[in-house]
This record gives sequence, structure tokens and C-alpha cells, in this order.
Amino acid sequence: MVWLLTLYTLFSLALLFGAAELERRAITERRRGPNGRAMLLSLVISVVASVFVIIGGAISSGWIYILHLLGASILYHGFMGISLVHGLQETSARTARQRLPARV
Repeated sequence: MVWLLTLYTLFSLALLFGAAELERRAITERRRGPNGRAMLLSLVISVVASVFVIIGGAISSGWIYILHLLGASILYHGFMGISLVHGLQETSARTARQRLPARV
């Protein structure tokens, strides 16, 4: 079970940080296309994969274990979503400030 959780966590981190990097590049290059779709899609894929990991944990370690995994998954995805979107908002604000003319 530990190997499954480790693999899932590494997969999820790579997916979320990869999507955040795609979004960051789109913001700094001032492309209008992505608009957060990569981040939203990566969060949805990670949550769906998390459900399968939770079911696998419940089957292998007992059904009471589902509560621990569910709580950890909710906290993990909440924290990652908030922190990555906050970072992207800061990048967007910094990029927008660079476009404004200097004030005297």
C-alpha cells in the first residue's frame, strides 16, 4: 500500500507542477489561450486517480482506512490547488505590472 501511495503522490505532484509550469509560461508570454484549463484538468485527473487509490487502500488495508485516505486526499488537493493558483495569481499580477507605464 505504501508503494501505491508513493507512486500516486509522485504522479500527482508531477502532474500538478507540470500544469502550473504550463500556466506560468502562458502568463509570462502573454498568451490568452490556456486560461487555467491545464491547472483545472490536472486537478480533476489527480482527484479521479485519488479515488482509485482510496478504493485500493480500502480493499487492501480495511474499510476504516478509507476515512484516513479520504481526509488526506481532501487536504492534499485543497492545499495544492490553493497554493498553486495563488502562485499563478502572483505571476499574473507581476506580469500585468510590467506592462503598465512607470508612474512618476
